[in-house]
Amino acid sequence: MLIPAFQLHLKNPILHGLATVAKFDGQFPSLAAATSAGKIFIHSPHSRDENSAHEVRFLNINRRITALSSGQLDPQSKREVLLVGTQTNLLAYDVEENADIFFKDVPDGINAMVFGKIGNIEVPLAVVGGNCSLQGFDHEGNELFWTVTGDNVSALSLCDVDQDGL
Repeated sequence: MLIPAFQLHLKNPILHGLATVAKFDGQFPSLAAATSAGKIFIHSPHSRDENSAHEVRFLNINRRITALSSGQLDPQSKREVLLVGTQTNLLAYDVEENADIFFKDVPDGINAMVFGKIGNIEVPLAVVGGNCSLQGFDHEGNELFWTVTGDNVSALSLCDVDQDGL
């Protein structure tokens, strides 16, 4: 029989497919998930604070969240960032500093999102897919990759097919 390690009760339902686990502080994993109220809850059970209420925080996006991801976007930092996709925008957010890293207009919308390296581009990118296009943004919000697809992008995954580590 399985016994849960902990239980987390929320007053807001979690949207299907919109959850991610990341080391926002560079050390301990946290759970982030989108709610139907246009908010993202961040559960950090390892936060060392005198007030346990900081284990769960809410980030108010005030837009319909369509994609959520996390990863180490800045190669100089050990902390991972939270990426939030909406129907027309991309937000890169530093959870630990409670600050926006960049906010970009993405007119084709964002249906899917992934972190990683593409081709000969040296830095990791936040790759977003929307209405017939793929775009890749670096840690400063610069668009370093763009291509057209044949249809709406509904899923993304990166794979090192030649196993060279890039």
